[in-house]
Amino acid sequence: MKSFFLLTLFSLNASAATQVPSAPFPIFLKSGYSTVLEFEEMPSRVVLGDGQAFQVERLERSIIIKTLTPYASTNMFVYFRSGETKLFVLTASEDAQPTYYKKFETQLKMPESTSEGVQPKRFTRSSRVRLVQFDTKKDYLTIEAEIMADANEIIRPNWALVRLKQGSKITTPVKLWSERKDIQKDSSVKSRFVFAKPNVTRSLEGAFLVIPLANDTRTISLPLKGGRS
Repeated sequence: MKSFFLLTLFSLNASAATQVPSAPFPIFLKSGYSTVLEFEEMPSRVVLGDGQAFQVERLERSIIIKTLTPYASTNMFVYFRSGETKLFVLTASEDAQPTYYKKFETQLKMPESTSEGVQPKRFTRSSRVRLVQFDTKKDYLTIEAEIMADANEIIRPNWALVRLKQGSKITTPVKLWSERKDIQKDSSVKSRFVFAKPNVTRSLEGAFLVIPLANDTRTISLPLKGGRS
């Protein structure tokens, strides 16, 4: 049976804030849709910033979130008896691509080396296009990309300045989404961009997804030719 969480709407006291949560994870919601977040451990407590705009329920190791208003934003802390506290930023919008389901799993830490001297596998700083989808009327172009950071440096994309470029023609996305704002060391982040009536050819020959970086003079430039249509 589903049971409602006790939602705390005031500042945390010292005993509740025994753990410092990691970087906030964005969750996008839309009226009429539910979002399910599944964890490895049953949440013990949820602290919601605005209980008038969002509803949270518990179902075993999952929490179910619904927006009660078309447009709203707040933060949410999820506590566990033994696991790390997680921080979320909830954003409700009628234009949002809702986060329907997200499962959170612990990433096992590999040892620095084994007795045989074999080094563990690490993420390599790289980026790739996962999906390119052009609708038949050429009204919308959807691009999904993945950015990976190595163990040396955090990557901080400037999402607001992402552009689609083909020659001198530049198009700004009408919608964009990313799993997280920054790509932490030894991790990856998936993102999605939607361009309305993009000023590019159907073949996408010479077209690039350009992602500026906030902490680097270099720019991520991903060629779209060869992506799935």
